[in-house]
Amino acid sequence: MKIRKEARIGLFAVLILLLLYCGVNFLKGRDLWNRNMTYYAYFDNVNGLQLSSPIIIKGISVGQVTGITFRPDLDNRVEVRFDVRSEYRIPDNSIVRLYTNGLMGGKAFEIELGDSADALPDGATIRAESKPGLFEIDGSEIDYYKEQIGALINSLDVTLSSLNKLLSENSEQIAGAFVGLRQGVESFARKGEEIGQIIDHVNTVTTTLADGSERIDSTLTDLKKVSGQLAEADLGQTMNDLDRAVEELNRLLAAANSPEGSLNRFLSDGALYDSLTQASSNLSALLRDVKENPQRYVHISVFGGNKNKK
Repeated sequence: MKIRKEARIGLFAVLILLLLYCGVNFLKGRDLWNRNMTYYAYFDNVNGLQLSSPIIIKGISVGQVTGITFRPDLDNRVEVRFDVRSEYRIPDNSIVRLYTNGLMGGKAFEIELGDSADALPDGATIRAESKPGLFEIDGSEIDYYKEQIGALINSLDVTLSSLNKLLSENSEQIAGAFVGLRQGVESFARKGEEIGQIIDHVNTVTTTLADGSERIDSTLTDLKKVSGQLAEADLGQTMNDLDRAVEELNRLLAAANSPEGSLNRFLSDGALYDSLTQASSNLSALLRDVKENPQRYVHISVFGGNKNKK
C-alpha cells in the first residue's frame, strides 16, 4: 500500500514535468508532434540573435533557432543551430542569411532556397551570410549619407533664403493680389443674385422652346416642303429664258451703238436733233398763240367754214 502511494506520487511528478516541457516548447513555438530537421550555420557575429528566433522561407516561418554556441576552436566563430519542419525540403546550395526583423532590432534567419536537386540531410551545415539591416551600415556609408544630407540641407537653406527674399521684395504685390482676389470673391458673391436670375431666364427660354417644339417642327416641315418644291421646279428652263432675254438686250444695245443703225443715227445726228427741237418750239409757240388769240384762227375751218360764211 505504501509502495503504491509512492508510485502514484512519482507518476504524478513525471506527468507534471512532461506538461511543463510541453508548455515551454509550446510557448517557444516548437512543434512537438512533427519531426524537425536540424541544421547548422556559422557566423562571425550574430548581432544579438536570440533563441527561438524565427526561420523564414519566402516570408513564411518554417522553424526556429534552437541553439547559439561560441566556438573558439573554429576561429572564434558563432555556431547557430536551428530546426526546420521536415515537410520543407532545403536544397544543398541554399544560403541562410541573418537580418534585422523590424525596427526594434530583432533578428531572424532567412533561407534563400537554391536550385539543386539534392536536399540537405539532417545535421548538415548551410552556407551563411549576414544581411545588414537599416541601421547596420559601416562608417564609410555613414559618411557618404552625412555628406548627402548636408548637401540637401544646404540646398534647402538656399531655397528658403531665396523664397524669403522674393516674398519680402514682392510683399506689396502679393498683398495686392490677395486684395484683388478677395474683391473678386466678394463681387462674385454680390453677383450671385444676377447669376440666379440669368439661370432662371435660361430655364424659361428652355421651357418656352420645349413648349413650342410642335410649332418649330411644323415650321421645319414647311421649309422642307418649300425646299422640295424648289428642287422640283424647272429652274433650268427659267435660266435659259433669262439667258435669251439678256442676249436680246445685248443685241439691242449693240444696234444702238452701231454707227450704221438708225437708232444710233437718230441719237447721234445733231441736225436731226436740232430740227426736232425747232419743230417742237414752233408747235409750242403756235399752240400758245392759238390759246392767247383764238380770233385769228376762227375763220379757218377745215369742215365747211365757207358754207357758214354764205
